[in-house]
Formats: sequence, C-alpha cells, structure tokens
Amino acid sequence: MISRLVASTLFAACVSSVTVACSSSDPAPSGSSGPGGGPTACESDTRKDVYVAGLSRAATDVTVKLVDAKPAPLVKGSNELMVQVLDAGGKPVDGATLTFTPFMPDHGHGSSAKPEITPMGSDGKYQIKNIWLPMAGLWKLTFGVTTPGAAAPQDVSFSFCLDG
Repeated sequence: MISRLVASTLFAACVSSVTVACSSSDPAPSGSSGPGGGPTACESDTRKDVYVAGLSRAATDVTVKLVDAKPAPLVKGSNELMVQVLDAGGKPVDGATLTFTPFMPDHGHGSSAKPEITPMGSDGKYQIKNIWLPMAGLWKLTFGVTTPGAAAPQDVSFSFCLDG
C-alpha cells in the first residue's frame, strides 16, 4: 500500500515538472529578458536568423523571401507573415502549394494552431495567418513549397529565437 502511494506521488511530481518545463507563461519581470528574471538563451544562440524584411532562403529550385511580419520581428504569441515564392531565376511563382510548420527543435514540439495560408495575387505572394508561437526560445519555421508541375515539395527553413 505504501509503495503504491510513493509511486503515485513520484509519477504526479514527474508529470507536473514536465508540464511546467514546456509551458511556462509567466511574464518576465520588469528589466529582465526572460521568465523568472534570468536572460533567455536568444542573445547567444548562433543558430538564429535575425529578422529583416527581404530575408530569403533558397532550396534547389525555389526561394522563399520574407516580405513582411506582423509584428516584426516575430514575438511569443500570435504572428502573421507575408512571403514571396521565387523560382531559380528570381521570378515570382504563382499557384504553388505551401505548407508551414513551426517547430521548437530544443523542445521537440510544434504549435497547436493550424496556420492559414492564402495566395495573394499574381506576384508570388502568400499570406500566413494564425501563426501561434506560445513559448520563448528557438523556433524553426519550415515552408514546404510545391511549385506547379513539381512532383515533391522543397523545404525552406528560417530559425528565429523569441525572447519572453
């Protein structure tokens, strides 16, 4: 009987500590850059990209260019992006199929929200709404781009570190 009680208590403590480790929503105290008063790892993380409008990454046959972000730079919470898809020659690609996957490589999880991707006309621009980044830390944002006539998507990724 006592061993069941000890086992149940230990299990509850383990589950509680895992949940807290990956779901902190405590605001940063005034004058600090992270929850609990300590600095976040963003300042020294060498894997991150620094957001600027026009930042681009290329795969074999396509380039994804970040046209705009709301807010800019991206923050913990709700975000939107406007991107432009370009072919290998730098011309806009209309009619592409895009997927968007936010993922935290250090934590091994993504976001629970499903992003909404909308083509924005004839200049290869696509709007991504409902980007929910619930935690501070490094986020790898991967675009899967399938151009018209292509057999498979090409992945293009950006990594941004969010304070907060």
